[in-house]
Amino acid sequence: KGIAFHPQRPWVLCGLHNGVVQIWDYRMRTCVDRYEEHTGPVRGVDFHASQPLFVTGSDDHTARVWNYKLKRCLFALHGHLDFVRTVQFHKEQPWIVSASDDYTIRIWNWQNRSCYTALTGHNHYVMSAQFHPREDLLISASTDTTIRIWDISALRVKKADSSLPQDLFGNTDAVVKFILEGHEKSVNWASFHPEKNLIVSGSEDRTIRLWRMEEGRCVETDSFRGHSNIISCVTFFKDQIISCGEDRTIRVWDMNSRAGPTHTFRRDNDRFWVLACLPEQNLIAAGHDNGMFIFKLQRERPAFTIANNTLYWVRDQSVRTYDFATKTESNPMNLRRHNYPPITISCNPGDSSAAFWYESDNGFFELCTIPKPGQAANQDIKKGVQFSSAVFFSAGKFATLDRTNQILIRNASNDLSKPLPPVGNSNRIFPGPSGFILLRGPDNVYLFHVAQKSVVAEIQISGVRYAVWDKDFNRLALLTKNSIQVCTRKLKPITTIFESTVRVKSAAFDDDRDVLLFSTSNHLKYCNLRNGECGTIRTTDNVIYLVRASQNSVWYLTRQGKIVLEEIDNLELTFKLALQQERFRDVLKIIQSKKLKGQALVAYLEKNNHPEIAMHFVSDPWIRFNLAVESGAMDIAKASAIEMNNPEAWRILAETATRFGDIQLAMLANAKISNSHGLAYQCLLTGNMSTMQALIDKSRDPHFVMQQGLYTGDVDKRINVLAKSGQLPLAYSLAKSNGKDEIAEQLLASMKPEVAERCLKIKVFPAQAVPEVHSVQDNWPALPIQESFFSRMLKEPGLLDYVPEAQSDAVTGAWGDDEDDLFGDGGDKENDEELGSGVVPVAQGGGGGGAWDDDDLELDLGGDATSASPSATTATSFVLPREGEALPKHWVDHSQLPTHHIAAGSFQTAIELLRKQVGIVNAAPLESIFMTIWASANASLPSWSLLPSHAFPLATRPSDDDMQSKHAPLLPKSLSSLTERINFGYQATQEGRFVDAANIFTQILYSALLCVVDDKKQLAELQAVQTVAREYSAAFVIDTLRKANPTDDKRNIELAIYFTHCKLQNSHVALGLNQAMVRAFKGKCFKTAGILARRILDLDPSQDVALKARKVIDEASAKGNTDALTINYDDRNPFQLCVVDMVPMYRGTVEPIKCPFCFSAAHPQHKGKLCTVCKVSRLGDSSIGQINGVFQTN
Repeated sequence: KGIAFHPQRPWVLCGLHNGVVQIWDYRMRTCVDRYEEHTGPVRGVDFHASQPLFVTGSDDHTARVWNYKLKRCLFALHGHLDFVRTVQFHKEQPWIVSASDDYTIRIWNWQNRSCYTALTGHNHYVMSAQFHPREDLLISASTDTTIRIWDISALRVKKADSSLPQDLFGNTDAVVKFILEGHEKSVNWASFHPEKNLIVSGSEDRTIRLWRMEEGRCVETDSFRGHSNIISCVTFFKDQIISCGEDRTIRVWDMNSRAGPTHTFRRDNDRFWVLACLPEQNLIAAGHDNGMFIFKLQRERPAFTIANNTLYWVRDQSVRTYDFATKTESNPMNLRRHNYPPITISCNPGDSSAAFWYESDNGFFELCTIPKPGQAANQDIKKGVQFSSAVFFSAGKFATLDRTNQILIRNASNDLSKPLPPVGNSNRIFPGPSGFILLRGPDNVYLFHVAQKSVVAEIQISGVRYAVWDKDFNRLALLTKNSIQVCTRKLKPITTIFESTVRVKSAAFDDDRDVLLFSTSNHLKYCNLRNGECGTIRTTDNVIYLVRASQNSVWYLTRQGKIVLEEIDNLELTFKLALQQERFRDVLKIIQSKKLKGQALVAYLEKNNHPEIAMHFVSDPWIRFNLAVESGAMDIAKASAIEMNNPEAWRILAETATRFGDIQLAMLANAKISNSHGLAYQCLLTGNMSTMQALIDKSRDPHFVMQQGLYTGDVDKRINVLAKSGQLPLAYSLAKSNGKDEIAEQLLASMKPEVAERCLKIKVFPAQAVPEVHSVQDNWPALPIQESFFSRMLKEPGLLDYVPEAQSDAVTGAWGDDEDDLFGDGGDKENDEELGSGVVPVAQGGGGGGAWDDDDLELDLGGDATSASPSATTATSFVLPREGEALPKHWVDHSQLPTHHIAAGSFQTAIELLRKQVGIVNAAPLESIFMTIWASANASLPSWSLLPSHAFPLATRPSDDDMQSKHAPLLPKSLSSLTERINFGYQATQEGRFVDAANIFTQILYSALLCVVDDKKQLAELQAVQTVAREYSAAFVIDTLRKANPTDDKRNIELAIYFTHCKLQNSHVALGLNQAMVRAFKGKCFKTAGILARRILDLDPSQDVALKARKVIDEASAKGNTDALTINYDDRNPFQLCVVDMVPMYRGTVEPIKCPFCFSAAHPQHKGKLCTVCKVSRLGDSSIGQINGVFQTN
């Protein structure tokens, strides 16, 4: 009911019929806040120009002022006696104007929360009231058919006196300046022009009237007719008028033309109530029965292209150029004036001609020559109409696409060279490498070789809006509304970037790095093409359109058509690239700069197996402790544990030190937490019997003393434990066997006589002597694995403080080029010896010698050579090797196939891939298939009876001649079983077991989604299986809906007919036609029955069925070929069936949306609903396409 834009923030304020007020971020498409204090519909809303305030007016007779920072209502303004229709803040004064159904207009002072004045004069409801943007005027529209303009200049000098009551029947603070009469019925809205002395009004008489204020009078200058019902709202937008009404349309009018609306936007089921404009951002918001949508009248993205190191773009109906080499801008020529700017520019690589394609007027292009700076423009402009694209693909030749989707090749003179047949229902041409063009179809993009007249590559992707190539045409970025698909020149996918909440605006490949920069509605971001990682560079206040990127230099265009060169300091990307390329000295410099911070970076380093580097970005001792444990830096872990003195940290350190073989540290950690059992175990491993004996002496646990005493041979302690616990016979046997006769006699005397007698009869053997134990105090030896660069630096305190710059050697002449950094290590001197690329300095006075003579030098190292510094010793120490990558983790990190992720047990990442590829939002129906795949790709090895079985993954082994290929899960080949199950589905359908058949085909559809194929031939077979499963599943959904409502004859006939338009086997179609024909005939729809009978005869049925069909045709002719019911069916007009409403969408009436998984069609109004056929994806969602084979990702 009410809408208002925020003047600075990307917010729109909405008042709803249920009394709720909402603030939406239209760039992020999310609700920011929600307020619910009104008790009636909220019809008027407005933001303050500078304060964090907004005002609302409601049917509860109040206007309320809110603070969106405090997120609460500040106060309510009471005074109106009926509905409040509109409210508005004054731009300068602390005033609020409100219009009400109580016939009055009130101006409030929101600072002292009082009514300033009440304007009376209308004799019926006041539907709207607004302040003039510049003058002391106010306009009001009323259902008394008049528009009043009030002079409120006296309010500026009025001194409020709270002791005087408000005058409800008149005042002198505001006087009527003009009364405009001309509308025949109620006037619902009136608005001032923001700059001119114009007024526009909309009325229930379905007319829009334009008024001009002159000195002393206001006259009607024009009227506009076209609405077929009540006009709800009308406003100015620059030099145009926008109106909306209850005829479910929004219409755009040219103030200088009477030719009718220039644009009409229509909704099928929703009436429009209110409009709001933000001219600075070219935004228009419209509120309707079921919500709101925000739109623009024309695109703001400037058309641009790059040719011969020069940028060409259109700004203000003129072509501008920018030379990247000289960084100079020029304006060589003006274009012909059109209502809308061109969509694309394509330059001829052979000369300076260019083709400009316009989308308006059913599409046309203009071919002209762009002069060089300083030369006169050639006004010879050639034009072609009814074309949807115009793109140059070689010198002097460009391709166009007409409205029949036929490719037409033309030369630079606009002469038709040759036509080419349509390719895959293509509707747009994008530029490509020399001799190639890109063709966009509804669900595919094709790379077309013009000379060969053939498609050389294709990729499955829908909704492509722009195509961006790198400078060498080796990589391509296909931009959709919310995603970017990066692929090779042969259209093989490299990576996919998906933005769920914002729109992707532009992209540009970095000329020097494997990086793609892209912009969204509010961010400039990057994607590392080597691993697909994305990050944010900065937030953008306004939308930008990237044109080129090179290292830290970025060129982009603004919506105003200005070219901007910006130097970005993307330290995060530089750090990640240096880390990925193992340029550790550059990494160290970035660490020392201390400019990078944040937990996200720590998580990134930890994820990429660099916890030793991540430790430099954290100050929290607990996080640092965990990173040190993960990287094996026991000294840092020990220091952090001492700093925290946390029992849990000591426990983790003890376990980790034991695993690493650092027994001394493990014993220290166990001692800190008084873990006697763990400490005794480590004493036993190292033979430290003295420490174990000390533990036994201090322990009060008889079980501990008994068990550990077995290892130390402490017989007296064990006898004492047994005696105290009442086990006298056992104590006697233990003493007797160890030669403790005196103690044995004492124990025997304390027993009962019969027990002592039995003990004497038992023969006791002497115990074996306790072997001598040799204590080992050293830690376990580590395998000879060289420590990493950073691990060495962690143990050398001075090395982290300063890293000298790599100094270049003074090598001149032809050999100087050999010193270039060939390996990307930044000239790391530590690697020079291994690579053999270092320059060996010649000692002074040396006379050279043979090439191998230096190896025979005999040097007297003396005693100093053996006394190496501690840092040098540490630098060559060794550590335990890191645990290798597990197979399931390898599959998750390196595979784009959801089935591989399921086999690895990573169901969450598998669902995420399915969401990107086919838009899965409901994975519950796939649960059983997930479990089956996981069970088939994993095995279980039985263990001892007291231990659980060991599960391990089953992997394929590459052939001997292909050992470099990646391992993959060992999955069963399920394509053949799907084909067999289709036959079972056919049989169930033939037998009329529709419930069983529906379950079979639905499971086939789900199984095909996760079926893995080896080549394109198998992929084609799988797609055919999916098509069959989808058609039969859709047919059974129709049949289920028909059976659910048996009493509605009309709907039953329609659904029976729609069933026959599913692509089933001919025998099943014939059965469906027979069923529909019988129902139509019984419903006295003879014309429809005759049509169905003719369709049966076209299928060459059996003799009995054909005879029955001919009888129906004859009977229908006898009845006059009439229908008693109005059936929504036109056999001559092709249609697609909406799977939600189950009504046909005839060709040319509406552009249907598709399910991203099963490709079922639906009306656009159902966008976002769950598909009724597959029940796993949302209708209309964007996706990158199903991936069933590894070859699709190469």
